[in-house]
Parts: sequence; structure tokens; C-alpha cells
Amino acid sequence: MNRLGPQAKKLFDFSSKTAGQRSMTKETRKKYTFILPAQLMKQVKHTAVEQEKTISQWLEEAIKNSLPK
Repeated sequence: MNRLGPQAKKLFDFSSKTAGQRSMTKETRKKYTFILPAQLMKQVKHTAVEQEKTISQWLEEAIKNSLPK
């Protein structure tokens, strides 16, 4: 790290202050793996594209809308 310039060092700076700022601005996300029928996934992909959303965005909305309020 001694050979890096000041701007390159910023890329590798993971101080607690920076980490805290990141968590405040972004919602915590967790990655999951699901096994779905191929035809269902195909429908999800096409629907997400038609609505100009990512698959993750589309699934998040679908799940939220399916849960009791």
C-alpha cells in the first residue's frame, strides 16, 4: 500500500466511518437462491422486461404485494 498514491488509497479505505455511511444510504440486501420451473422463470423475465424492471425488482414487488398487510 505504501506505493499507492492518495487517490488509489481511497479505493481501499474501509474505515468504520465510510462503512457506516454506506449502510445508512443503502437498504440491506441478502442474496438467495430459488429453484423455479423454467416456464415460470421465463414468464417472470418477460414480464420484468415489459415493465422495464430488473428481475429482482419485479420479484420484490410481487412478494410484497402477496404478503398480508
